[in-house]
Amino acid sequence: MTFRNLMATTSAVVLLAAAPAMAQMYEGYDSTLGYDGFHTGFTDSGYYDAWDSDDSMSLTENEFATGVYSDWDRDNDGLISEEEYGLGANRWYGDDYDTAFTDYDADASGFIDQSEFGSNWDNEYYTGWDSDGDSELSDTEYSRGVYGLADRDQDTVISIEEEGWFEGWFDGDDVEAEIEQVGDVL
Repeated sequence: MTFRNLMATTSAVVLLAAAPAMAQMYEGYDSTLGYDGFHTGFTDSGYYDAWDSDDSMSLTENEFATGVYSDWDRDNDGLISEEEYGLGANRWYGDDYDTAFTDYDADASGFIDQSEFGSNWDNEYYTGWDSDGDSELSDTEYSRGVYGLADRDQDTVISIEEEGWFEGWFDGDDVEAEIEQVGDVL
């Protein structure tokens, strides 16, 4: 499956719980959000800075993979359960993602740890989002990539129906602490 197809088929858990937070973060947000408004609000959210653990103003592939791992670990216990895996894979890759949980869970413990996640890491998003080919993601490349995932119908605006992609991202969690707890996955 191509990166473009993955982007086009990405689906999300549609929950309207993110609407109040989205309205607070993005001035003027009512029912749709264009990229420019999103980029400004998302940059101000501190999410990119939290994923940039070495404060280099760019995301390495390890920082990106660690951020994805932290995002999929919804209960912040340092492990990804089968349910968390299903939710994360569906949210990031869409319904067509066909890598089974057991392919990641090498030790058959019922959980994916950092090592197992890193061993099975697929960098297609990372390399696809790296539009200048410098092997690092700038804040613009990162926010464009996230925006593209959330904009499931690819109409260049995030609608109320699509904002569920951000469920859990703006709920006051300390993202940086969660990422530090995870540690490196690559």
